[in-house]
Amino acid sequence: MCLTRLVAELHSYSVTDLVIESRTVQLNERDIKTVQGARFSLPAGTRFHVQHVAGSQEPLLWSADIVAGAVRAHHQGNGAYRLKLEHCLYEVELGTGS
Repeated sequence: MCLTRLVAELHSYSVTDLVIESRTVQLNERDIKTVQGARFSLPAGTRFHVQHVAGSQEPLLWSADIVAGAVRAHHQGNGAYRLKLEHCLYEVELGTGS
């Protein structure tokens, strides 16, 4: 659900390429299928590409982990880290039913 929404959000900012941290072959394939499915909700002819890269090979992926950790800590009651990022944070909440 989050990856599907991410594709739509990124498309709204004219992003056409998404780099995701590589995990297992099965999870990477699931990511690709999710992105392919999400593209059906985009306008016909839209270009959107996903690429998996090892986290150790792409330091920019580390910043995404840091931001996600700050937001998670905020939701668990420790908002200090999120507060430091507040001026540049773009947060989209999804109802997961849990």
